[in-house]
Amino acid sequence: MSKESLLPHARGTNLEEVSTGLDWREFERLAEFVFKNFGFTTFRNYRLRRPRAEIDLVAAKSGIAFVIDCKHWKRTVGRASMIGISERQIKRAQRIVGLENIQLAIPMILTLHDESLHVLENGTPIVPIHKVSDFILNWEVAPEIKVISKQPVSN
Repeated sequence: MSKESLLPHARGTNLEEVSTGLDWREFERLAEFVFKNFGFTTFRNYRLRRPRAEIDLVAAKSGIAFVIDCKHWKRTVGRASMIGISERQIKRAQRIVGLENIQLAIPMILTLHDESLHVLENGTPIVPIHKVSDFILNWEVAPEIKVISKQPVSN
């Protein structure tokens, strides 16, 4: 089976197993496929200007967007690296609120393998691909997850 044909067959399979044979671009497409199957509108490689930045995947529905940094690492990274990555993702999520009819943004890091940290102290969830469906269905019951909204303009 070719890599291209893996995506349609990903539903109902072990996503981590499927993902291992993909490169990072295909991993992003697989993530997009999963979110689309939950009814999200997706924007892959979403570009921001001034300063220039790119978001791997934005998955939006009903004014709420997951701002996803896809990490197709073969092994886990250290805590300090993950904090730095998540802080940059929070900044990108803050910039997307108000664009594309997005009122709330949830920064997240989607990984190939299970990381030891599930929600960092800054509120960024670290979600392994094999748990992404459960996360999509249940993220609202985790009050520690950072939700970014448009800050009111003060006079």
